[in-house]
Amino acid sequence: MNFHSALYRGRLVHARNDAHARRAFRYPVFVASLDLDELDALDRELRLFSHGRTNLFAFHDADYAATLAPSVRASASLRDGIEALLAGEGLPAPHSIRIVTNLRMLGYVFNPVSFFLAYDAGGALTSVVAEVNNTYGGRLRYVLGPAQRLADRGGRVGFRHVRELFVSPFLHGPASYEFWFDPVIDPPELAIGMTVEQEGRAVFVARLEGRRAPLSDRVLAAAALRYPAMSAQVIALIHWQALKLRLAGVPYRRPRGDQRPLR
Repeated sequence: MNFHSALYRGRLVHARNDAHARRAFRYPVFVASLDLDELDALDRELRLFSHGRTNLFAFHDADYAATLAPSVRASASLRDGIEALLAGEGLPAPHSIRIVTNLRMLGYVFNPVSFFLAYDAGGALTSVVAEVNNTYGGRLRYVLGPAQRLADRGGRVGFRHVRELFVSPFLHGPASYEFWFDPVIDPPELAIGMTVEQEGRAVFVARLEGRRAPLSDRVLAAAALRYPAMSAQVIALIHWQALKLRLAGVPYRRPRGDQRPLR
């Protein structure tokens, strides 16, 4: 069976440049791009992937925020929840939704950010839900639609949103995000960019790049060998970079209970 779902294998680049620190690093990664309509079929057809069950690789709806729409049942699918969230913002129901995310690997996952990409019937990107998690248990969904849309740049689709969730103990004050995406569905080369801006200046840039590989047991097995303990690596790298900033004397502040950014 041919799936729209895929893995993208490539690299993640982070660069910080502000008054406290200038540093950049990159490391190899893979991410999944899953068609939310294919989750059960993927579970049936693949031996190394499960939906809602333990496996080498797995996807659990419970790893993502519950819907905020009271009209949607608690047992509703993840797609129903995203559609309800978009409808609550006055946005149309998408024809297709892809989630770009880290899969559970041997039962563990941490996603600093996952993207629900909503497409129309022609395969054009119309809206995005960016689900951001911090390492203190905070989570927030940013809904990105026409009100947040930027003028296209280099054929790419961009959105801007004020930062509303505490993320880094080393980056404080008013800030906004810019997100940049491929304009069409299932590109052969994935490129997602995120910039944190303060006072009109980019102080942090992240870029995810990868080459598409259709999802199969062979591709999953190769990813397990090439990127062992990928999910654990993500959280380990976050703490390693945080330690280096702390040792460099960059001001460190923990979040309040409301998980709002600190001024």
